[in-house]
Amino acid sequence: MKSGCLVKGLIISTIFFAGVFYIATNKSDDYFIKPIKNFSVKYFTKDLKNQFRYVKETPEKDSLFAQVNYFTNNLKELNTVHLNAVSEVLDSIKFYLNDSLVTQKDLKNIKVIIEAKLKDERSKKN
Repeated sequence: MKSGCLVKGLIISTIFFAGVFYIATNKSDDYFIKPIKNFSVKYFTKDLKNQFRYVKETPEKDSLFAQVNYFTNNLKELNTVHLNAVSEVLDSIKFYLNDSLVTQKDLKNIKVIIEAKLKDERSKKN
């Protein structure tokens, strides 16, 4: 093998591995973490949003829908998402939706649950 060919191969492989290392360390959020996080949040909330169709139209339903959107948007902003916590919140919301009517009391309880879980997730981050 000629020495010029060896040098070219070393230079090209060094540049290639440096590029891969840069992307893996600096851009992994954009290419790997955010899409996975968005997919998992959508997967968990898809069933809940389907259940909203069976809830009677009330102002509380609109407020609950806004709270669920608030919860999912805040989950997407966190660095780490514990899927067990998300599952617990969604299960508790589904429990309140069983009778297909959302009352003010139910809405307050759901708000408390969402705020507590988001606070807990944020404290785990720090």
